[in-house]
Amino acid sequence: MQLFHFTSAAHLHGIRQHGLTVGDVVTDLQSFRGKVGVWLTSSEIADGHGLRGSGVDKTEYRLRVDVPDNQLLWKWTEWAKSHISPETKLALDAADGFNSDKFFIYFGWLAPDRIVEVVSMKTGEAVADWGHETPDSALVPGVPYTKRRAWHRKTMLNVRKALAAMAAEQSRLPHWAAEQSGARH
Repeated sequence: MQLFHFTSAAHLHGIRQHGLTVGDVVTDLQSFRGKVGVWLTSSEIADGHGLRGSGVDKTEYRLRVDVPDNQLLWKWTEWAKSHISPETKLALDAADGFNSDKFFIYFGWLAPDRIVEVVSMKTGEAVADWGHETPDSALVPGVPYTKRRAWHRKTMLNVRKALAAMAAEQSRLPHWAAEQSGARH
């Protein structure tokens, strides 16, 4: 099955080395629970995938991936019915996820040779030597498949720390400023 995965230039080198190995599949936002899976889509455009707001442009490149049609591949809407909390579903749908009916999750490893094409979304051109054009200083290290669970634990820890820092910052604001700050988000 041919599906797409969107990513940044910073991630291409690691994907070239290890393939598609990780992604955070949230199951409960309140308790910070989730699973490790690779997000894919049947859509050729990145709009409505919840990719905005990252420190890198995760819409910069589109990877066309030859995905095995096996028990590790799930249509998001089918999997979510029995694996995520109702509150989490509402929050994810509200956060730029209006194309969720086109989402898939692969709960396994998609080796680099399964990536059959990489296209720059800025130029619309295929990139022949992908994974080598970003300076080393800008690279995000790839995650070997065997280290995906450790990656997920670290990601969840970083999210908890960031939320705690935001809460601490809010508590230091005067009451009227905290209310205004909360209204803007």
